[in-house]
Amino acid sequence: MDSAQNPPTKMLSLPSGMLFSKQLKVTDVQQVNHDTKRITFALPGGKNEVSGLTPGAAILTQHTPAGAWFPVLRPYTPIHDLDQPGILELLVKKYPEGRASTHMHSLSTGDELTVRGPLPGAWTTPKDQREIVLVAGGAGITPIYSLTKGILYNPGDKTKIRLLWGVNGTRDIVLKEEFEALEQQYPDRLQVTYAVSGFEASPSAPSLGDESKYRKGYVDKSLLQEAIQKCQKSGAWGDAKAQKVFLCGPPKMEDAIAGKNGVLAELGVQRKEVHRF
Repeated sequence: MDSAQNPPTKMLSLPSGMLFSKQLKVTDVQQVNHDTKRITFALPGGKNEVSGLTPGAAILTQHTPAGAWFPVLRPYTPIHDLDQPGILELLVKKYPEGRASTHMHSLSTGDELTVRGPLPGAWTTPKDQREIVLVAGGAGITPIYSLTKGILYNPGDKTKIRLLWGVNGTRDIVLKEEFEALEQQYPDRLQVTYAVSGFEASPSAPSLGDESKYRKGYVDKSLLQEAIQKCQKSGAWGDAKAQKVFLCGPPKMEDAIAGKNGVLAELGVQRKEVHRF
């Protein structure tokens, strides 16, 4: 029968997806850099099933360490195209004391992972053209990347995106090729700036290249102010719920940017106008 008459089913939906777990089988593992892996899973329903997630949404991974009484649950946002049937793909950074990430990095082809979900995304498509600021720190790029793709791929969404990604070094720009492809495809709607804060940011270090693309230092007040001012020039920024800045990163970074006395507050952005993943 025509697949258009039988659209793929959703593997995860609320509330059943939280109550009843699913088992995903690993089909591919790629080492992306020194501490990050791209892990691909097959969905139980094969090509007749999609993950059921929306842009920016996450799944909960679940495993019980040896000798433990309770399972470890951690949210991860998939990076594959959400309408692609049969697969789910995660980008996982390993942390020295991270129980979930250590388990994820131990997985090999044929192993299974227990998941629940979804944890809903945050985006509400505006009816008119808007601009937003997306901010990521390190591995916090995955929900930002998912949201970026969801906005750009939606023919009914004309939102323009200014994305700021803070990393320790250029080797941590693990989705560089993907973002370059999106910028080439949507040159008038996506601008990505990388803030590199490690040894490559020292005054004696060589130039990182295009200064409109690579900045030495952190995602700080000047960088945020520049992005916000560009959005404000359009006269309309924020999604349909008036959320203007979407943020995901380490807790200290998020607090410095979006806390009660954070940089965004100094720049006149209210806390209700900020979404923290």
